[in-house]
Amino acid sequence: MTDVRELDDLELIARAQASDHAAYRELVDRYKNAGFSVALQILRHRPDAEDALQEAFIKAYVYLDSFSPKYRFYTWFSTIVRNVALSQLRARDWLVTPMPEETLRPVRSVVEDCPELAALATSRADMVREAVMILPERYRRVLVLRYWHDLSYDEIAAVTQQSLGAVKTQLRRAKLLLGEGLRVADPGLAVE
Repeated sequence: MTDVRELDDLELIARAQASDHAAYRELVDRYKNAGFSVALQILRHRPDAEDALQEAFIKAYVYLDSFSPKYRFYTWFSTIVRNVALSQLRARDWLVTPMPEETLRPVRSVVEDCPELAALATSRADMVREAVMILPERYRRVLVLRYWHDLSYDEIAAVTQQSLGAVKTQLRRAKLLLGEGLRVADPGLAVE
C-alpha cells in the first residue's frame, strides 16, 4: 500500500472523494499552516483564525466533489478559508468597544510622573470615545475597522461588501465628522 505522504494533491483528492480519510488528513497536514496564515491575516486573532481554519477544512471536505483539477488545491482551499474568515469578520459586533488606554495616553512613564497629564489624557480619551459613538453607524463602522482593527481599505470593502471607492469616501467623511465633533468638544483636540 502506498504511503499517502508520497501522493500528489490530485491523487489525495481522488482518494478523499472515495472516502479515504487518511488521504484527506494528509491534505489537512499539508495546508493547515498556509490556511491558518490566510485566516489570521484577515481575523488578526489566533483563536478566531483557528476556528475559521477548522470550519474551512470541514467545508472543503463537504464540497470536495466540486473541486476542479484545473486549479491547485491550495488556490481552491485558500478561497474557502478567506470566505469563511471574511464571513466571521462580518458577523462580529462592530460597535465601538473601549479603546486601550495606551492608544490615547502619552507614554506611560510621563503620565505617571505628571497627574495633570494623566487627567488630561483620560478626559481626552473620553471625548474621543464619545465623538466616535455619536457618528452615524456607517461612518463609525469603517472608522473602527480601519483604526481599531487595522484593516486595509480592501479588507474593509470586503467586510462591508462595498466598493473600494465607497469605503474611502466613508472614511474621509468619518474623519471630517470626527474632527468637527472634537473641535466642538475641545478646540485643541481636533483631528487634522
